Amino acid sequence: MTVLVTGGGGFLGSALCRTLVALGWAARATARVLPEGWRESAIDWRCLDLAGAVDWPALVDGIDTVYHLAWSSIPATAAAAPIQDLTVNVGGVIGLLEAARSRPGIRIVFPSSGGTVYGRSERLPLRETDATRPLNAYGVAKLTAETYLDLYRAGSGVNSIALRIANPFGFGQDPGKGLGAVTHFARAALAGEPLVLFGDGSTVRDFVEIDDVVEAMILAGERRDVVGPLNIGTGSGRSLTDVIGLLERHFGRKLPVSVRPARPFDVQACVLDVSAARERLGWNPRYGFEEALTRLLDKMAKA
Repeated sequence: MTVLVTGGGGFLGSALCRTLVALGWAARATARVLPEGWRESAIDWRCLDLAGAVDWPALVDGIDTVYHLAWSSIPATAAAAPIQDLTVNVGGVIGLLEAARSRPGIRIVFPSSGGTVYGRSERLPLRETDATRPLNAYGVAKLTAETYLDLYRAGSGVNSIALRIANPFGFGQDPGKGLGAVTHFARAALAGEPLVLFGDGSTVRDFVEIDDVVEAMILAGERRDVVGPLNIGTGSGRSLTDVIGLLERHFGRKLPVSVRPARPFDVQACVLDVSAARERLGWNPRYGFEEALTRLLDKMAKA
């Protein structure tokens, strides 16, 4: 099997590429900036900028499965430039789907956002059948991309699945890019710096370990008869105050916190029901939050 990972230089893409190499799979990957040592890599690296002209037919030539992770925005930047978010990111999904129409049998795995497509909800955990009412442009774009997957699957037979991923975290994540509260808190605590907290700490998230997400992605690529969307998370939530408390217990001291105003594009609470992924993919998260946090801290301390 030969796979393509678009956005292979990002947090999830890098973790997925490492696993694919370890499994001995033939892989092609794209990034806006090619990683150091890419010429000697076991992966066939290609440049890809969604904002430019993309030769999708050439990228998918000889490919069995596409993990389409390339996405140029986060909730904050999508809110600031929603037109660009729509044209670049959703346009990229459509370009890929158009190329896939002429390649029967190709499988597309798309990471949607379990944290933003649902919006506010009266009931947690959220199921895939619950209403989708995104509160920000990022969630709208992800949900629109899901709709195009459905459209091309029904109208052109393009085999695809969307995974609504909760809040992945783990070693290798760069919180400087605006995502990853747990990783930011952990790095700041190790460095003796204030933890930046947006809001009062009551925000609840379903934090899932990155290796568990990678396993779900690979299974979604292999189980080609499974249709989404599927939630990928842990089924349980932690408030940001809870996360800070666990870090303080780990370090045995009070941690300095810099409180900032809550951000309007943040969903207050998100916890995902993952029973459908368990039933259809045979997937279960291996790591509970506390174990995953300890793994992250250990790896960061040794880095």
